[in-house]
Amino acid sequence: MFKSILLIGATGVGSFGDYVAQELAKEFGHFRRIAFFNNTSRPTDDAKQARLHNLQSQGFEIVQAADYASPEPYKGFDCVLIFLGNHGLYLQPTIIDAAIQAGVRHFYPSEYGADITVGQNWTQRYYKYKVQTRQHLEARARDVPDLGWTYYLLGRLTEWSVLSHFGFDNKNAKAEIYGTASGRQSLISSADSAKYLVETLKEPLSEDAKANRRTYRISESNLTYGEIFDVLERVTGRKYDVTYLHVESALEEESEAKKSGDIDAELAASHKLIQGREGTLLPSETWDNARFPDIHPKTVEKALREAFASKRLRKAYGLD
Repeated sequence: MFKSILLIGATGVGSFGDYVAQELAKEFGHFRRIAFFNNTSRPTDDAKQARLHNLQSQGFEIVQAADYASPEPYKGFDCVLIFLGNHGLYLQPTIIDAAIQAGVRHFYPSEYGADITVGQNWTQRYYKYKVQTRQHLEARARDVPDLGWTYYLLGRLTEWSVLSHFGFDNKNAKAEIYGTASGRQSLISSADSAKYLVETLKEPLSEDAKANRRTYRISESNLTYGEIFDVLERVTGRKYDVTYLHVESALEEESEAKKSGDIDAELAASHKLIQGREGTLLPSETWDNARFPDIHPKTVEKALREAFASKRLRKAYGLD
């Protein structure tokens, strides 16, 4: 079982790694060592310094390093969890190689979303570096037989599913969605998903190395866009003016963004294409929720009610 874990890319307030940290703070008795990686080559303003101090005051360790390529900061850990965002995903092979050299033998790569092995996901721009990371792990496993990993798949995080990045204009109660009202996606709140993730960390590993290459599929609801807008109407008291766009037209948007060099727009267009093709749907018969019966995830409506009441998320939604 894991006794010493290192989290990378998890110091940002409100990030998924932050939700995981909140759950880990309840589990100090289970782990011998829980640490956060702080990349000292990146700027540290007052807010970040306060965040690092807060983590330390809770009992977490801060590992300081100027880059991800040295084995030194990974020494003494048996599991590394990576929470890097879209612009840092390309660094995962570097992290994996350095950590393996330091003796780490298990990784949670930055998946935390759709199953990239289904449908057309494997070839989508949005998942380019996640695909490369999986391929890198498979390659390293050929020379490190006891190497293990966990792919933690959740579909989408409920609170983030209604951002402008995905076509929602919450300030004006409008939306432009690639796909149809019957298009489905899997949703679960950030806090509940973090609870499940921490429980997976506590599950014993098999003595068979290959059995330690695990996949968990966890979610709460498989809602259609039509059902999501019904929920938003109840939560906000406003009816959204929704325009559904032909899903394949997102290819043109992605192409134009690529030509202009706008990576964020390119990623957004790629994700719209994935969404419209139901690429973030995890069929409920594949879920592993039943392995953790003590967790009772909140509904999408409850999660969104809490989100629209949150000062931080209201700002992210363009409401304040």
